[in-house]
Amino acid sequence: MSENISPNSIDPSQWTLYDKVMYGGLGYGSFCLPTKFFNIIIAIIFPPLGELINIIGSQVSSSVPFFSWGILKTLYQKDNIYKIIYSFLLTSFFYIPGLIYTLANISESEANGT
Repeated sequence: MSENISPNSIDPSQWTLYDKVMYGGLGYGSFCLPTKFFNIIIAIIFPPLGELINIIGSQVSSSVPFFSWGILKTLYQKDNIYKIIYSFLLTSFFYIPGLIYTLANISESEANGT
């Protein structure tokens, strides 16, 4: 496909991924991300922060003030404090256990619809 590429005719079904990256067209068509994509990326970087965002993520407002007393009440619930502490402790034990624990919690909250 690379030998006869015309930049003016972008047909997403005929171009390979290499062609789209090299000659443009990667943004054409539909591109789908998972619902909790950014939460997963943050959890990979630092699992306890991913756990914290997983707990308060749906309650953060898009207008000022972003945080409310409801978020603090949610954070100070016994189960949520334990989740954050477990994630921090497991992350301090070679990172992988904390990552697995946090990703399992994210997956569980996705399955429950929260």
